[in-house]
Amino acid sequence: MTTDIEALDTVREATADVVDLSSRWRKCADRLRSARADTPDQDAALHVDRDSAVVLTAPHGTRHYRAGAMKQADLHTGSLTLLAGEVAQVSTVVSARARAAWSTWVERDDAFVRHLRDLDEPARMILDIHGMGDHHGPDFCLGTGPRPGALEDAAVDILRDELDGFDVAVDSPFDARPHYTVTSLAQRHLGLAALQIEVAARWRSPDDEAAAPGVSALTRALAAVDRHLRDAA
Repeated sequence: MTTDIEALDTVREATADVVDLSSRWRKCADRLRSARADTPDQDAALHVDRDSAVVLTAPHGTRHYRAGAMKQADLHTGSLTLLAGEVAQVSTVVSARARAAWSTWVERDDAFVRHLRDLDEPARMILDIHGMGDHHGPDFCLGTGPRPGALEDAAVDILRDELDGFDVAVDSPFDARPHYTVTSLAQRHLGLAALQIEVAARWRSPDDEAAAPGVSALTRALAAVDRHLRDAA
């Protein structure tokens, strides 16, 4: 039987983990803000190479062009991706500023895309982090892109297993098939597997400790995908 003292210790440990994760997330947000401030007149990206099979990307953590139009940021996806990479110990490429208009990947040439084109072994899969509104319903949506294969199928299975208890949708409402997605770039042009991961707004605030359980579960899931890819190599 669990004693009251043991139960209290468990609660304290869980609370400490939440506080630590939220604190680290806020530091990642500060880092991204500093990167933007340091590059006010140019495209910029933060790249952290951790020699991993999985590479996390966040193309929409700042205002950005998509399909020829300027779009608002997917709020907090940049800092979330930095945090997830740090905790899961996988590489990250996060757009800090995207100023140039573009329509196709062929014509796009900025820091974010150059980092992606320069990826080499052991990188095998891009997991592209996006944000969706809570009104869509699911906690997470996995978009398999235009050319999913065995690695995408395996990653979907792992993510769904690791995120048990959360509502995880696949390809609806977002399938990552349009030509302008990072998932499409990776699958069609970079020779890499890829998935798009949409994260509901309720799990995306570094200032809301209630978001920590979702982020903690996601980082564990991302680490599990990386382990699988390394073992399967």
